[in-house]
Amino acid sequence: MSKSLKDNVFDLISKNYTKLGDIMPDFKATNGDLSDFHLSDIKKDFKLISTAPSIDTKVCFLQTEKFNEEVEKYPHVQFITITRDLPFAQARVCGSFLKPNHILLSDAFARDFGTKTGFAIDFLPLLARTVMVLDKNNKVIYQQIVNPAAKNEPDYNEVENFLKTLK
Repeated sequence: MSKSLKDNVFDLISKNYTKLGDIMPDFKATNGDLSDFHLSDIKKDFKLISTAPSIDTKVCFLQTEKFNEEVEKYPHVQFITITRDLPFAQARVCGSFLKPNHILLSDAFARDFGTKTGFAIDFLPLLARTVMVLDKNNKVIYQQIVNPAAKNEPDYNEVENFLKTLK
């Protein structure tokens, strides 16, 4: 039986994925300038991590664009988008509009994020579509796993309502 991004996302990712209440493991990813990024480098009290299968698709682009629009409302939250696209593709698609408080990361080289969190899709070199908020200790205090990952966007209103509760 062949698998598809239209299938139940929980059948496509690790059963041991990072869950609400877990501490997000420190991970290595790649910045747009090809330098290393480590979650431990972010010192803000809150981090919003948005993951998507591919920035070069309509839904993933809309997801990134939508969170980018919200950045300035929440200066105490570091916005991070992670895909497995190469940094060059990410820059081509999103480089012209990303705001300074929105970091775009690639998990294409080390694949550390997808492996450590369990959000790597098992049959493709892609990540599941998720939104997580971490506290200052990198504990997952909000999580939304979009199912199926192929064509559905996150519930932005739910995310924004949660962000409004953060002090």
